Amino acid sequence: MSNQPVLAFAWYQSDEWYHLKEVVDDPSTLDDTYEEWRNNAESSVAGYRANGYCVDKISIKISELLIWCENKGVKPEGEARAEYTVYLARKRDK
Repeated sequence: MSNQPVLAFAWYQSDEWYHLKEVVDDPSTLDDTYEEWRNNAESSVAGYRANGYCVDKISIKISELLIWCENKGVKPEGEARAEYTVYLARKRDK
């Protein structure tokens, strides 16, 4: 077992990324294109790994995120997406 800290990282496929941009209140807070997001995400993952983190890419389905957010009474903004990502990681690791 590794002693590396584990980081759950939200991971989107192209169609899910564009769906996300359609449902958030302020899509301007997100990268303009999936390709831009993917490049930035890969760079972030590499940086975390270089700093000793074990990065766990968590695939996000926007339709499921929206149901989760509705049940929690929150909007699918950054903090809620981060919480949902951790929720999925913990659920998968049970």
